[in-house]
Amino acid sequence: MQIDKKWMARPIIMANITAIILVVIKSVVGLMTWSLALLSSALDSILDFLISLFNLYVIKTSGDQDTSLYNYWKWKIQWIWAVLEWSIVWVSWILLIYFAINKIIENWVIVNLNISIYVMIISIILTWSLVYYLWKVAKITNNLTIRADMLHYKTDLYTNLWIIFSLILIKFTWYVIIDSIVAIIIWIYILTSSKEIITEWYHMLMDRKLDQEILDKIITTILNTDKRVSSYHFLNSRKSWDDVFIDFHLVFDKEISLFDAHHIWDKVEYEIKSFLSQAKILIHLDPYDDSEESKTF
Repeated sequence: MQIDKKWMARPIIMANITAIILVVIKSVVGLMTWSLALLSSALDSILDFLISLFNLYVIKTSGDQDTSLYNYWKWKIQWIWAVLEWSIVWVSWILLIYFAINKIIENWVIVNLNISIYVMIISIILTWSLVYYLWKVAKITNNLTIRADMLHYKTDLYTNLWIIFSLILIKFTWYVIIDSIVAIIIWIYILTSSKEIITEWYHMLMDRKLDQEILDKIITTILNTDKRVSSYHFLNSRKSWDDVFIDFHLVFDKEISLFDAHHIWDKVEYEIKSFLSQAKILIHLDPYDDSEESKTF
C-alpha cells in the first residue's frame, strides 16, 4: 500500500510543534525553580525536537526515486535514522542519570514544587495526545520512522508520569533522592522498550527473508498456477519497509514457446500479488532445471 508522503509528514510536523512548546515551558519554569526534573526533561524535549526535525526529512526523502543513483528507492534511510534515534535516546538518558547521581551528592533542592508539578501535568496531556496520534498513523502506514518517533514520545510520557510522581512525593516528604531513583528506573525502561526498533532494523539491514508461512504460500502458487510449470529453484525474498522483493527461477519443458512461458510467468506473478500486493517479483525462465549446474559457475 502506497501512502502519500504529505499525509505521513503531518504527525512528524505535529511532533515538532509539540516538542517546541514543551521545550519553552519546561526551560522557562525549570530555570525559575531550579527543578532538576524539569531541566532534564527540557533537555530531552530539545532532543525530541531535533529527532522529529530529522524524521521529517526522512519521511520527505525516503520514497524519492533517483534513477541516476538510487534505482530502487531510498527506504533504508528510515532504518539508519531509527538507529541514530535509538542512540540519541541512550545519550539523553545517560545524561539524566549523571544529573540524578549529582543531585544525590549535592542534595539539590527544588525551589518551587507547585509550578513544576503544573508544568509536568501540561506536558503529560500534550505528550499523551501526540503519542495517541502517532500510534494511529503508525498502525495505518507501518512506517518505521513514525513508529520510532512514537516509541520515543511514549517513553517521554512514562518519564513525565514518573517525574510528576516523584515531585509529589518530594513535596510531601522532601526526600530529594526519590528523583534520582525514579531516573534510574526510567533508564532501565529505556533499555527494554528500544529492543523492538533495533531488532527490526537489524533484520532489514541483513535482508531477512519472508516468514516461512508466506514462502510456503508462494511455493504452492508457483507449482499450482499452471501444470506446464515443471519446478522452481533459487527462491529468494526480502522485505524493505512495506515493499517485498521476490525472485526465483521457473522451470518448463524445453519445447514450450517463449510466448506461452511468458504468459504463465504473468499468471504466477498475478497470483502471488493477489496476497502480496506490494511484492516486486523477478522471474527467470529455464527450459530445464539448471540449479546444480549454476553452483559450479
